[in-house]
This record gives sequence, structure tokens and C-alpha cells, in this order.
Amino acid sequence: MLPSLRDFKFAFRRLRKAPGFVVVCVLTLALGVGANTAVFSVMHAILLKSLPVQDPSRVFYVNTSDVPRGASQTGLSMQISFSYPAFEALRQEKKAFRDVMLYVPIESDKMAVRYGPEPEQAVGDMVSGNFFSGLGVPMQLGRGLNMADETQHAATVVISYSYWERRFAKDKNIVGQTLFLKGIPFTIVGVAGPAFEGTEEARSLDLWIPLQSRAEFNAWGQPVGDDDKRLYLVDQNWWSLHLLARLVDGVSPEQAVATAQASFQRAAYIGLGSPKAGEKPVTLSLKEAKGFPGVGGGLEQPLQILMGMVSLVLLIALSNVAMMLLARSNGRQREFSIRAALGARRGALLKELLAESLLLVGAGGTLAWLFAEIATRALAAWSPQIESSLQPDRSVMLFALGILALTAVLFGLAPLRSAMKASPGGALKTGAATASTDTSKTRFGRGVVVMQIALCLTLLVGAGLLVRSLENLRDIPLGVKTDGLVVFGVSPQVKDKAAGIVFYTNLLAQLRALPDVEGATLTENRMGAGWTDNDGGITIDGVKVEGDSSYRNDLAGPDNFKTLGVPIVAGRDFSGSDTATSQRVMIVNESFVKKYMSKVNPLGHTIGSKAPFTIVGVVKDYKYSGMNDEPHHPMIWGPYTQWGTVGGANIVLRVKGDPMAALPGAQHVLQTMDPNLPLQRPELQQAVYDRSIAQQALFARLAGFFGLLAVVLVATGLYGVLAYRVGRRTVEIGVRMAVGAQRWQVVWMVLRDCLALMVIGMAIGVPLSIALGRELASQLYNVKPGDAMSFAAGIVGVLLVCAGASLIPARRAASVDPVEALRAE
Repeated sequence: MLPSLRDFKFAFRRLRKAPGFVVVCVLTLALGVGANTAVFSVMHAILLKSLPVQDPSRVFYVNTSDVPRGASQTGLSMQISFSYPAFEALRQEKKAFRDVMLYVPIESDKMAVRYGPEPEQAVGDMVSGNFFSGLGVPMQLGRGLNMADETQHAATVVISYSYWERRFAKDKNIVGQTLFLKGIPFTIVGVAGPAFEGTEEARSLDLWIPLQSRAEFNAWGQPVGDDDKRLYLVDQNWWSLHLLARLVDGVSPEQAVATAQASFQRAAYIGLGSPKAGEKPVTLSLKEAKGFPGVGGGLEQPLQILMGMVSLVLLIALSNVAMMLLARSNGRQREFSIRAALGARRGALLKELLAESLLLVGAGGTLAWLFAEIATRALAAWSPQIESSLQPDRSVMLFALGILALTAVLFGLAPLRSAMKASPGGALKTGAATASTDTSKTRFGRGVVVMQIALCLTLLVGAGLLVRSLENLRDIPLGVKTDGLVVFGVSPQVKDKAAGIVFYTNLLAQLRALPDVEGATLTENRMGAGWTDNDGGITIDGVKVEGDSSYRNDLAGPDNFKTLGVPIVAGRDFSGSDTATSQRVMIVNESFVKKYMSKVNPLGHTIGSKAPFTIVGVVKDYKYSGMNDEPHHPMIWGPYTQWGTVGGANIVLRVKGDPMAALPGAQHVLQTMDPNLPLQRPELQQAVYDRSIAQQALFARLAGFFGLLAVVLVATGLYGVLAYRVGRRTVEIGVRMAVGAQRWQVVWMVLRDCLALMVIGMAIGVPLSIALGRELASQLYNVKPGDAMSFAAGIVGVLLVCAGASLIPARRAASVDPVEALRAE
């Protein structure tokens, strides 16, 4: 029995007479449903969403248990990284895989591209020739890459739809045009369809090129050096590539793994020999091509916790709407009975109420969708691991709205059923006096408020734990004076180490000459960005250190630690006199000294075997990979002129005044040296560190928002219950005051109701809060799950909510005029 247009018009007129009720209902629905949709949409994209390719159920990420001992690894994680021989072996397993596709970032960050005179930045992957055909990616223009492109290492490029739209304004003549990547010309052969932006949804890609054999296009932008032994196609023991596989029709993932396992294990140990004694051989596995590879594992638990917290908000919102609809319907029982006495049919009344519910849910759902759009984009922008544009999931929204509609109808019509059962005469006698004694009608509301108080306390305690954890992270001394520091990347196309040294020496000299630049240095890894170069097997004074001999390392320029503001506790900083032909030198941190050289003065001792470096300085420990970096990591630095290879690097400038103001001058210097080079991701050094705890900041913000939202909703619900109860007891209060009750006694009567609800709610909420704290334990930093301050703040918050919500009903009850109350009855 569906409402007619007339029913909707009548329902609209009635709702228009109650604007406060409508506004509260619609906003409650919008906030509850919108927040849930936004969080679940992000969780769905990260953990559950299939790739936008043909028949995604047959496409799997290829995983491994580990990297073989003795091999090196670069990538998102060891479990999704492979060597080139392993890829070649798997693509031959035609009984298991119809296609095996390879993809690997050209750079760990953005790379230099140019179309026209101005250099830019773009994100791209190198892929196997069957990448687009194997996945079944439709093309918007031109063609995809093919096997000939791979085998010939052709200079061809496919661009993404979003890049075509953003950079080329959807120019349909773009196919055949030249795009310079790292200064090398590539021909655009196609534009991918709009739905496909890469196999890692966390990295929205701009372009794809076939596998390259040139040193400029090594995997992850790693420098090759003076020979090609470190090239990903040549280095058999470098696990840096990511793989996807499409299974043969009729073959299950388990069957495919069993078929390919032996050949994979043989290929895994090419160049390494057999597994060493006690070493467990690496094993192959497949994972559904859903979510973000290598990202879901880190975000899965936090997102599930957030989903649980926002679901509590939805539960509070639902219960508030149910209470408001119940109170509104109860207040109309006399109207329903009169209309029934005059001959109105139940069906007509039912359709009118259904029309009201649908109008409320429709308005709330529309506003919820707008809120979810904004919230989802904010989540994507705030998260350090989600760079793609996400959209609210429609199926989630429809499911939530369906629940809301059903709940609204059920609780809105429940009072009508009892009113229709009563006789018209009995219903007409119903008044405030009789209603005031019917306490059963408020039991539902009181129970709901108890539940809301318990959930509110739980959310406030969870928010307190996460916020305190975030503050602890922010209060950690970095050991670096970030004020005045700005950093940007540079990727020069140099043929050998000597050319790289010349380039960076000239660049640093010109940058130091810029106005307000007080210092300039370089590092291979951007400080605070999460990247580290780890190594092991250290030799000191010709003696190899036994046991754990792990350490970090990085390149550095002259006056490196002076520029960074890191104190030197012994010896000196690097200088311009540390050249390729001078004494080989090295600087270590305090943790290195404590671990390996605690009994001697480290200055003058050597590190290394064949061509040892002399320790000339010791610096204080500082946060290297991020704010949440574990302390006391042994670390060594070598001058870029003497150690390692010279490829892409990060330039750090110390600037007097606004650091960002130095960037135009730096860009001019760089373009005079090479017009193909942009400043890659220029930013304040403090912003890099802040981004390292962006995930914790995101969860703390969201938890705080959910707690605040719960406070508003609980205050609304509690106020509604108390106000409704006071309204129903107006005559009773009038009688009490007429026979001598004092105003404070009336106030206490109302506050006593609130106090009882609050005590019961807290008794339920404390165990829930303890359980939530234990779930949050892995996300906390220097905060215990049972942190007394967080619990105290949550309890005080609930007390303030209850006090604020009960104040107006209590004052209203105390101001009842006995004469007016009895006259109204």
C-alpha cells in the first residue's frame, strides 16, 4: 500500500508546521548516514574493491612469503616484491596463468616530464607488454602497449584518462605527440579508459611505459652507477617488481599455485644457490586483486576500528530518529482516534505516516549523500596512503537508507497500532492527566538514552586515547631544526658518477648564492618520508662485527649537519674539501658509537674492508624516517662525492625568512642547468615529518569528530526524552506545586531522572570503553589502553552532556504555573 501524491502533499504540509522536528531529524540522518558511508567507502576501496578490469574475479596479486636470504628488496613490502627471473619463470606457466603482468614504479615518487617548454612532475609505472591486454583495460584513444614494445624497450607511452583530461584538455590529436620523460622523448600511443588509473588505487598514475633497459629508467628510480649490474633487468637478486596474474579458465588459485610453485622456487634462488641451512624456502601465493596491494595490511585494523566507531554514531542517530518519531506519533494519538471515530480508514492513516517517513528519509538521505561526498574526499586528502579520488559507495548508502526507512516506518507506526486498538470513546478521554500515569510509553526512550550514554562514553574515551597518542607523537624532539628548511627532489640524467658529482657540486654552489639561503645540502632519501637504506655486515678497523651488525646509511653534502641543525658532538661536518680524490671519510651517529664502538674514541677509526672510510665526526641521533621512527638506530653518512652512486637526490635549503620564497630562484637555477628538470615535490621539511604521522592524525581527528557528533546526538536525545517526560507530567507537576512542592524539589525530580539514566549508561559504557581501548592498543603511542586521563575526560564529557541536556527541561518544570497547568487540562 504505497502513498499517493495527495498523501505526500498532506505529509509535506504537516511537516512544514514542525520545522524544528524536521531539521533535527534530517540533520541527524545526514550526519549518521553520511559519516558511515564515507568511512565505509574508503574501507571498501582499500580492502574490498576489485580492480576496474575485465572479469576481475580471475585476476590476482602475486605474493611471496618472503625475500630469499641474500637478496635485496625495494618496494611496498617484501610480500609483493619479485625479481625479474621469478617473473620470467611465472609467465611461462601457461597451465596455471593465462597472463602474468609486471608493473614497477619508474620513481619512488614523481618524475620529471615535459610537454612544451615547462617541466612538470608525473607518476608512472613501467609495465610488461601484456599489461593492458592481460588485464582487459579498454582504451579511450589509440592503443595499449604490446609485447613488441616490451621486447624492443620502445619509447612509447600510454597516458591515463585523468592526466589526458588535466594536462591535455582531452586533445583528441594527442596520439603521436612527443612527451619527454626524464628528458628522453617518448611517443604517446594511447589514452587508457576513464575507470582505470593503475593497479594500485592508492597511486593514481599519469602514464605507463614498457619495460626499459636504459639506466635512466631503473626500477624505483634507483641509480645504476657506472655499470648496469644494478639494473632491475640484470640484477637477478634484486626483488623490486610487482606482479599480477590472470588465471586460466577453470583453474582455481590453489591449483595455479601448486602448478607454479616448483618453477618459482627454482627461479627465486637464481644467483643465490640453494637455500642455506635452516632457511625456509620462499613460497608463492595469490591474493584477490582487491584493495591496495601492500597498503591494506597497515590500514585494515585501524579502518575496521573506525568503522566500528562510526557505526556507533549511526546507532545513536537511528535511535534518536526513532525516539523523535515515536514521540511525535504518541502526541497524535488523540488526533488518530478522532479521525477513526469520524470514519477514517486505517489504510489512509498508514499511508499518511508512511509518506511522512519517506519524506524525512529522502531529505536526510540527500543531505547525507552530500555530506558523504565531502567527507570521502577529505578522508582521501588527509590519508598519506590514498592519493586517488574516492567516491562514496552507492551500495553502502542504499543499504543504510533502507535500514533508516524501515526503522522510521516501524517506530513511527507502532503508537498508531495501539491507538487504533482503543475505542474511540476511550481515546477521546485521553489527556495529560491520564497520559502522565502511563509510564510504559517512556520506557523505550529511557532505554535508548541509557544505550546512547554508554556509546557516547565509549566514543569519547576512544577519541581521548587517540588524541593523546597523537600529542605524544608531536611532542617528540626531532633532533632537527626544521624551521627555515625547505626540501625538493632533483633527478638529473647523468651518465656516470663523475658527471653526477659535477652536477650536484655546481647546483649546490649556485643555490647557496641565492638571496636569504643560509645553507644547502643533499640527501639521497628525503628525511621524514619513510624511506631508509638499510645494510648489514659492518667491518671496523678491518675486523668484521659478529652478530647483529645492521645500520642505516645515507649520502650527504658539505655542511650537511650545520644546514639541518643537528648538533655535532665530536669531530667535524663534511666540507667542500671532501672530494672524490681526498681521504675517504664518514660520519656516524651516537647510536652507532654506543652499539659498535662504546669503549673507544671513534674519531680516526675506519669502517669498511677494501677501501675503508675514516670516521671524522659523530652527530646526535635524530628522527630520520619519520616522527614515529624507532629511536637509537645506528646510522652512517658518507659524502656524495666519495660514496655510493649519484642519481636522484633531495636538496635541503636553510632559508632566512619564508623558506618557500626561495623556490622560484631554485627553479631558475635548475632550469639553467637542465630545462627538463622541475623541482620535484617541493615542501617544507616540517610538512614531511607531519605527513609521517598523517595516518595517526587522521584517525585522531575522525575519532574526535565521532565523539563530538555522539555528544550532540546524545544531548539531543536526552533533552528530547526529558522534555517529553516533563510535558507529559505537566498536570502532575502542577498538582505537586499546588500542594506545597518547592521549585528545587521539582528540579531535583527531573535531574534525578537524568542522573539515574547517566549512572546506568556509564556502568555499561566503562566496560565497552575498556574493550575499545584494548582494540586501539596497536595504534597508541606512549598511551596505555586504560589511560586514566582519557577515561576521566570521557566521564566528565558525559556529565557535561547530561547536565546541559537536562537544564532546560528542569527549568521548564520548575516554572510550571499550577493554575495554568490545571486549566489547560
